[in-house]
Amino acid sequence: MNEESYDMDDAVAAIEALHDALACDLEELETRIRALGHSVLLVPEPGNPEVSEFFEARASLHSGLASIAEVLAWIQLKTEEDPEGEVATALQPLPKLRGCVIH
Repeated sequence: MNEESYDMDDAVAAIEALHDALACDLEELETRIRALGHSVLLVPEPGNPEVSEFFEARASLHSGLASIAEVLAWIQLKTEEDPEGEVATALQPLPKLRGCVIH
């Protein structure tokens, strides 16, 4: 067992809180896009920098939400592998590798 203490439940709760915050930001951003008269399903017209920036931010938020979903799915998978359902036991931190600096 690793000497470093960590609480997986707190980590999962923090990740879920981040997911909720990003989802809220995405909803607000899509509301602003619609308020400008644009569909969130269509690519914006070229030459409209304000809407283009909104769509870039929207893509970033979707990427972040997808990454969080992957992490939560991995945690769920690892938790299911542990017969007792002990998250802290099933999920151990990655080992620290020691190596030589090449620079």
